[in-house]
Amino acid sequence: MTGLDRLIWRAVDVVILLAVLGMVALISLQVGSRLASISVPWTEELSRFLFIWTIWMGLAASFRTGAHPSLQLIPETAPRLLLLIMRIAQVLACVTLFTVVGWHGWSLLNQQIRFGEQSPILQVGMWWATLPLVLGSGLAILGALLDSLRPLSPPPTESAP
Repeated sequence: MTGLDRLIWRAVDVVILLAVLGMVALISLQVGSRLASISVPWTEELSRFLFIWTIWMGLAASFRTGAHPSLQLIPETAPRLLLLIMRIAQVLACVTLFTVVGWHGWSLLNQQIRFGEQSPILQVGMWWATLPLVLGSGLAILGALLDSLRPLSPPPTESAP
């Protein structure tokens, strides 16, 4: 991992940690306030925003480590050429999917900024809820490309009788 790569993924991990801790605190506040018969309506909206950030940054982080959901159609003991072809197909599929998602997310983000869309309770730009979709898509592409550079599994060794 290069220094820039390490910095990017460490920042993603920090965003995930802060979002999860924020959600726990907000949901605790929300439950506690309801038990005290006091309504704190902004906690639900803010926790929803943090949830979106957690999902998209977590998705990107899973691609970085190859922990994303995938189908293992070919066993690791298959010929290396076939494994290489399958890895290339997997990366191309990921890049294609997240390019399309990121492109549409970018369009939505620009539209929300242009029209000044705001969240109902917090009155902040709705683009804060769309930004993680765009960032997560770009980071998922980067993660998939970086993961594709890891070595293929070593060829199987025959055990002695």
